[in-house]
Amino acid sequence: MKRILAFTIILLIFIPFISSFEMVNKTINLSEISLDEKIGQLMIVKPEGWDEKYMTELKVGGIFLNDLRTKENYLQTIDFYKNKSKIELFVSTDMEGYWNPFSEFYKSKNFGEVNSSQDSYNLGKEHGKILTELGFNLDFSPIVEIRNNVWPGRAFKGNEKEISEKISNYIKGLHYYNVSSTAKHYPGGNLIKNPHLIKYKINATCSELNMFDVAIKNNVDFIMIGHPVIYGELDSNKKQATISPEIIQPLRKKFDGIIITDAVTMLGLRISYLFNFKKVYPDLILAGNDIILDTHKNSGYNSLLKRRNELKRAVIRGEIPVKRIDESVKRILEKKGYEVVG
Repeated sequence: MKRILAFTIILLIFIPFISSFEMVNKTINLSEISLDEKIGQLMIVKPEGWDEKYMTELKVGGIFLNDLRTKENYLQTIDFYKNKSKIELFVSTDMEGYWNPFSEFYKSKNFGEVNSSQDSYNLGKEHGKILTELGFNLDFSPIVEIRNNVWPGRAFKGNEKEISEKISNYIKGLHYYNVSSTAKHYPGGNLIKNPHLIKYKINATCSELNMFDVAIKNNVDFIMIGHPVIYGELDSNKKQATISPEIIQPLRKKFDGIIITDAVTMLGLRISYLFNFKKVYPDLILAGNDIILDTHKNSGYNSLLKRRNELKRAVIRGEIPVKRIDESVKRILEKKGYEVVG
C-alpha cells in the first residue's frame, strides 16, 4: 500500500511536466482521415472569439493566441478549442519577450537582455512554465538570427559562440516543460528589414545558417521560414524563401521536424499574390512547408475557407499529390503524439 501511495505521489508531481501530446499515445490511420481533415492539419490560424466552425468545418490543426487580457481568457479559450477538436491541437504563441502575449499579468525579459547561457536556460524554463500553465504546447521561439536592424531586443546578443549557447539553452529550457520550440526565421536576414511591410532581397550567411544547425542539433521541433528573397550561401531563385523549394528542400534533408511558414499575409509575401492571394496555399505546400501560419487580421474565417478550398482543389486536380499532403500530415500527427499507420 505504501508503494502504491508513493508511486501516486510521484506521478502527481510529474504530470504537470508531461505534455498533452506525450499523453495521447493513440494510433491513427492516415487512410481513414478525410482530405478536409488532412488539409486542416496543415493550418495554424488565429480564431475570432469562440467559433466551433474552425474545428468542425475548417478542421484546423492548430490555433494561435496572443492578445487576450487575462489568464482566465486564455484558459477558457484554449479549453473551448481543444474540446471542439477531433485531433489533438497545436496551441501556439510568440513568447520571445519582445512581443509579450501575456503582458497584462506577466513580465518577461526580451532576448537582448539575456546575459548568459544560464540566463537563457532560465528564461526558457520560465516561458515554458507559464505556457504550460495556460494550455499552450508550441512556442514560436527562439529567434536564432544574428542580424537585427528592426526590432531591438528580439535576438540574442554576443559573439557567435555566446549566441549559439543561448539558443541551445533556451530550447532546453522550453523542453523542460515539454513545450515545442521553433527556430526562426530560416535562412536568416528576416530582421534586416520589415517583411510585414515590404518585399526585399537579402543574403544568406554562413553565420546565421550555422545557428539553425545549432538549433537542429539541440532537437528544435519546428523551423519557421522567412519571406525575404534569398541570395548568397543559398539562392531562392528570385522567389521568397517561403515559396522556394530551392530553400526548403535542402533544409528538409537535414531536419526531420516540422517546417512552418512565417505569417503568410505579410506584405513581403502577399505582394506577389495581390490579385489572387488564395493561390499562395498550393505554392507553399509544393515548396515543402508542412504548416501554413495564417494569423493576421486579414485572415478571417471566410478568407481562410477560400484559401483552404483552393489547396483542396489543387489536390483534387492532381496538381499536388496526395502523397505530398500525407508526408506533412504524418509528421504533424507524430509530433502530436500519435502512432500513424496506413
